[in-house]
Amino acid sequence: MAKGKRVERPPEGVEFPLAEDGRRSTMGFNAGAFEASVAKVDAALAAEIRSVAPKWRKKYARYVVENVKVSSASTKNALTIAKAGLDYLHDHMVFVRNERSMPLRVAMNEFKQDTFATGVVKGRGNFGAGVNGFEVPYKGKVLSGDALLVQIDKWVHEGVIEVSCGHAMNEMVRNEGWLDLRDTYFVMLGASSAMGPFEFLMNHGANVVAVDIDRPHIWNKLIGIAEKSPGTLTFPLKQAAGGAKGAQLAEIAGCNLLTQTPEIRNWLLTVHKGKPLGIGSYAYLDGALFVKLSMSMDAIAKDVIASRKNVSLAYLCTPTDCHIGTSAANAVANKTYRRSPAWQSFLTVLVSMIPGMKPLKRNAYKHVSDDSGNTYHIVDAIVHEQGPNYILAKRLQHWRAIVSRCEHGCIVSSNIAPSTRTLSVVHNITFKMAYGGMGKFRPMEVFDQETSSAVMAGLLVYDLKCENSASYPQTELGNPLCLFSENSFHGGAWRCGYKFSSIGTSSILVYLLCDMLVPLYLFLYNVVQLAGWAYVMYLAFDKNPAPALAQSPWPYVHKELRLFQNLAGMEVVHSMLKMTSTPWTTVLIQVLSRVLLVEGIVMVPAAQGSPWIWGLVAAWGITEVVRYSFYALKILGKEMKLITWLRYSLFLVLYPFGVTSELAVIRPVVYGVPESWHVLPYGALGTLCLYWFVYVPFFPMLFGHMLAQRKKILGGGQKVKKE
Repeated sequence: MAKGKRVERPPEGVEFPLAEDGRRSTMGFNAGAFEASVAKVDAALAAEIRSVAPKWRKKYARYVVENVKVSSASTKNALTIAKAGLDYLHDHMVFVRNERSMPLRVAMNEFKQDTFATGVVKGRGNFGAGVNGFEVPYKGKVLSGDALLVQIDKWVHEGVIEVSCGHAMNEMVRNEGWLDLRDTYFVMLGASSAMGPFEFLMNHGANVVAVDIDRPHIWNKLIGIAEKSPGTLTFPLKQAAGGAKGAQLAEIAGCNLLTQTPEIRNWLLTVHKGKPLGIGSYAYLDGALFVKLSMSMDAIAKDVIASRKNVSLAYLCTPTDCHIGTSAANAVANKTYRRSPAWQSFLTVLVSMIPGMKPLKRNAYKHVSDDSGNTYHIVDAIVHEQGPNYILAKRLQHWRAIVSRCEHGCIVSSNIAPSTRTLSVVHNITFKMAYGGMGKFRPMEVFDQETSSAVMAGLLVYDLKCENSASYPQTELGNPLCLFSENSFHGGAWRCGYKFSSIGTSSILVYLLCDMLVPLYLFLYNVVQLAGWAYVMYLAFDKNPAPALAQSPWPYVHKELRLFQNLAGMEVVHSMLKMTSTPWTTVLIQVLSRVLLVEGIVMVPAAQGSPWIWGLVAAWGITEVVRYSFYALKILGKEMKLITWLRYSLFLVLYPFGVTSELAVIRPVVYGVPESWHVLPYGALGTLCLYWFVYVPFFPMLFGHMLAQRKKILGGGQKVKKE
């Protein structure tokens, strides 16, 4: 064997079928599933899919949309397509064991004997469901009660979530009793999933049946969480536990969804007999492995539904798919597009000029009328780069949800989760940059993992507890696909003016500009201003041959003082371009008052000799050196406690001293300009009174605001607050 040559392991477990050329083709299988799904309802579409199968990787997205459109035409179509698609998958996907290959359906019927031992961990935590109610971590705070209700309303108003999702979350806040999950029995296929509800369920007393890969570090974590919770953890073991605990138990825990699919099914049929059982499919792997994983989870769920009563299903839908949207979302998307800012139109033109880059495209919904005259709005948010395997893995979950709800009477929770900064995403630099810039396309919002996980867990509980939820089969839906429209936490994808698939490239450019170039520019600007004001101070106190208070420093500092104060006019531009958060009108007033004073001193030689200019130089100079130092460090993500303290403490002396100096210097300036410049009665006196009228009343208000800021910043407090 040649050195370094990779030896492929023989196939084992759930696998793609062999094609005519002897290879396991994922694309041919993928196209075949979509062709088979629509063959009975639209033969022409099936033939078209068959003709493009050799180019499926490039062509697939269009036919996913067509699949949804045909499904939307009637309830019968939706159910027929779902059943046909699943039949094809289970008949053609194979299961390999001991070099013997057979259809997955056959394997699930054949291997019905072997199973696993059972491990149980009863948590030692005190049950306290409803003490804090439904909680959602968000931007450094843990929201609950009224604070969470306010945030939910804000998300609805901004278009980040659908109205039905807001209603469901509101109900979770108001019905604290729903959080008592001690009578809930829930299987998690992929218990360690980043977006899964494992910790949430355990913390609320649920009986969780965890299925995950046999990796000790995974089970150490799961068992550790369970031990501290008020819930009960049940899980498969390779051998009887005996007296094993903790790390020893983790060594023999777990199973393989891909290679032990029938045995996992066998084991699940034995746990918590007679209890209502929920099955959540949360396991994820990249690429073609995700299809195999979804098929193994589907085979398990299918058989458990057939063998047990009161089985419910749970899935997480992706926003980057094709769904039936809502008429309200369609209207808002059109409105958002029409009112999109000019820079987005410019960016569209710019990106379209770059070869190989996708320009922004309007989020135009496709309209479909069903056989009853109802109109459905199809939102296409498929990101082509995700690939057809990802879409098929998600689509087969949709198909199972439809069949289980419509034909087997199962409760099915299948809610759309938002784009989320999971570990796997942020490790990919392209996705990280795209997510970083996506928030500039309102109402798009990318969430942290803990926020998404908490919200989706809450929606799961709502679907299980609220009998009016779309998850319950007795709730009438216009079309089975409407199940995925309800409670949609899409993160703005449905209501954005541009198609989700088209904003990726532009989001990266915006990220590079706003999150890299803009911070770099602002950092350099602050450093220049810091150096400039430090130099002004140096000239005033070191270069001045006789720095006596009776002698004005103006001759030594006027050029530099004027330069750096006028340069501060850029801060108005920064604010107007949203590069900084302070309202531009506030910045304009602050900067303009100083610029007018400096320019007035330049024009009136008599004012240049005022000893009060020392007050201006000292108050302004010290303040700006500290302020620009603080901002420069903040951009770097650093903090010096001394600088922070000076930033929010020196104003106690420098602000009143600076205002006094400004008022004193204003007088010779006002009396030194030509009389014709004074438009108010009493000439210069009237103008001076106006200045005093503006300065004096506003000083206490601004000073009070700064005191409040000082208390907020220097008053301490925890970074994570419960509200």
